[in-house]
Amino acid sequence: MPTIPLRCPALSLALLAISAMFAHGDACAAAPDQSQSVRAEQSVPGDRWLEIDLYWFDHGNMRQSVAGFWERFAPLFENIQGERGLILNVGWTVGYIMEWNGDPRQRITLPPATGQQPWVSQTAPLDGDTATRMRKWKERFANPVMVEKLGYGPWTYADLGGLAALLRTTAKRHGVDNFKVGTLVYAWEWAYGEIAPWVKKHPESFSARVPKIPGRAYVKAYRYFDPGNKLHADNIKYAAYPDGYSEGTPVGTAFARQWGSLSKEINLDALMLRDSFGFMVPYSRRGRLGELMPSPDAIEKTTTDVMTFVRETKQANPRALVMMYSNAATAIGDWRANGCDLERVAKDGFLDIFVDQTWAGAWNEVGVRHYSFWNQPPTGWTYQLGYTLMHAAMLAGTRVKHYPLIETFDAWESWDVLHTAPQRLRWAIWAYSHAAIKTPGGIRMPGGSYISWANQGKRLLGADDVAFLSGAIGDAVRDAARTTEVFGPTLVYTRSAQEWQAANATPAGDVKQWIDEQGASIAKWPVPIMSATRVEWLSQVQTDLPIVQTPSHLADAEQAVLLKRVEAGKPLAAFGSFAGSIDPRLLAIAGIRESTSLEPEFSIHQAVNDAFDARDDFAGDFPREFPVQTALNKTMPDSAAISAKGSRVLYSVDGSAQLVTAGPDKNLLLWDPPDFRMGNQQSLKEIWGGGVAPYAMTAAAINELLRAGAALHAVKVELAQTGAIGAWRTSDGKIRMLAGNTEEGLRDDADRSRHFTMKLPAGWPKKWKSSSGEILVANDMGELEIHLPPDASAMIEEL
Repeated sequence: MPTIPLRCPALSLALLAISAMFAHGDACAAAPDQSQSVRAEQSVPGDRWLEIDLYWFDHGNMRQSVAGFWERFAPLFENIQGERGLILNVGWTVGYIMEWNGDPRQRITLPPATGQQPWVSQTAPLDGDTATRMRKWKERFANPVMVEKLGYGPWTYADLGGLAALLRTTAKRHGVDNFKVGTLVYAWEWAYGEIAPWVKKHPESFSARVPKIPGRAYVKAYRYFDPGNKLHADNIKYAAYPDGYSEGTPVGTAFARQWGSLSKEINLDALMLRDSFGFMVPYSRRGRLGELMPSPDAIEKTTTDVMTFVRETKQANPRALVMMYSNAATAIGDWRANGCDLERVAKDGFLDIFVDQTWAGAWNEVGVRHYSFWNQPPTGWTYQLGYTLMHAAMLAGTRVKHYPLIETFDAWESWDVLHTAPQRLRWAIWAYSHAAIKTPGGIRMPGGSYISWANQGKRLLGADDVAFLSGAIGDAVRDAARTTEVFGPTLVYTRSAQEWQAANATPAGDVKQWIDEQGASIAKWPVPIMSATRVEWLSQVQTDLPIVQTPSHLADAEQAVLLKRVEAGKPLAAFGSFAGSIDPRLLAIAGIRESTSLEPEFSIHQAVNDAFDARDDFAGDFPREFPVQTALNKTMPDSAAISAKGSRVLYSVDGSAQLVTAGPDKNLLLWDPPDFRMGNQQSLKEIWGGGVAPYAMTAAAINELLRAGAALHAVKVELAQTGAIGAWRTSDGKIRMLAGNTEEGLRDDADRSRHFTMKLPAGWPKKWKSSSGEILVANDMGELEIHLPPDASAMIEEL
């Protein structure tokens, strides 16, 4: 089968289309006209949105700017079945809404300076060992590229409305009907260098987070716009308040009324509530009041404030869509750390779209930021898949459309993922577009894509970039719509357990409920996690292995399903603290006594590989001892009970079992996971407290359970060989596997290739083709070797 360059239009045959998109990461060639006509006939399910900064449009030559925009981006919006739209960044502030006085001739207050970070040439990943890559990183940022930086022109509100109208009319000439134009708001006091004037007038609209906790990693977040606060009186004319604010006017109500007036007057179609709206502390698993919300009352107030704010904003202009951004860190932390129960907000019925800000490469890749070689690994590639899956589980029973974000380069920051790590980006497009939620009614996939950014200074995405994005996203989304079965483990969201935790919240109530973080951590060795479900649906969906979040305080019927599954010998894994977040009946099956004693703080302990002492083959190349960062429970394993039940302690800390498998007839795995803080400017290994082995050992144990169930699994887990893997079947009966070499910061040597072997289930084909063009053949035992060059991704399809 011939190789087709990455940017080229896909053919109608699914196998050829997918192979084409994975063939190359850069070099492209012209495609035959016949292929172009086939592409034109293919429509793409779902919605598509693009984000651009207002500063890119030439205020003095708006018509020419809009023509240039559509000449470049029309292919990105062709053949999209759902909504299509553009979100404009209007100066990183709420000020343009809050200052609106009702006169379209009013000048919008915008930052006069540019404030963008330095941009440099980023056309490939840095190679070599870690020391060499650090040196090359410094060299990279020593040579800035003179991309023209832009400030904002003298825009009025009439100009903004005129730009939106011109974008729509020009869209029609390009065959894009019903195009929507909206704006975004940003909840911090300032971004990239300047505090907005309205913030200085009404600082009471903003709230601060608690001070830094000594010894903890701290992601700096500024004071945030708080819809629950109250405004002081003023006598300034506003569109919704001609006589000014009255003392005590709710901040959220004032914003909603102002938005309603402005959006109706200049005809805006959507509002994106971006960073720190809803989830006040972004990019981190912590909230405005500390590591965890300290009380049920604090959680209730935050959730009610956000829910009321979204409702009032939608009601102020029901025609306009209301969109919300995730905080980029654990979805479980939305509720327990930030205090906002997203599911309740969604079920209130006024939120239209939720976007997981899956800037995975912007946080995972090394040497792409001017201020630090290391990035923020806990918001990297596999982690964003885990967070997207959990949000999908929360939103599955609501009307809210759920999108992943597709990153490119940045209009303000220094990184460039599209040109530095295109194969990893391609993995993300496919993985996040296939983030499946398993429901009683079938598989549900994301409802659209949100692409950011369209520009970097004056530079737009190139024509090749647009072709790559259009082709990769289109093929991935079409394939996801045809998916009928997703293989591998399924993360199980336990809503009832989380409700109990919220209702009994304390500042020290961390029960290791971070199932998305934990699943994403073990997925690196390679565990094929591509789906999620809810515990109340578990008996009605099919999965090779449910990985259940903190199964304690569940409804009786939910707990009965778990116990029945274990008694029947079907594989089950449960993650959570053995001190209070796993039902005592599940612990007892493995011979473990529940304890309520827990260390008050997380610290680094020395763990023992018990499988090594037992001369268990499972020990593999895992070290005899290794560090583990955890709040240690004082549950002492009952050796006699464990032995009598045929259970194994795979590793322990100070005699306390941490990873246990019950068997041989039970196929139950219990893990009291390590913990890590959402640090940045460190390698992942450092953030994990130096403890790689706990995650790799758990991945090996999960693969053992998959083997017991005759499901797809890794033949052997090796500490040094990471890789992401996923597999699914489409309506044509074909099976596809997606593999990615996505990790940074776990090894320091110059060999960045990765290698692993998957055991295929009985009945799967023996002969496969990789998107690299290589023919792969499983051996007589059904074992398929996968070799990934540095930073590579591959689609592996049956022949």
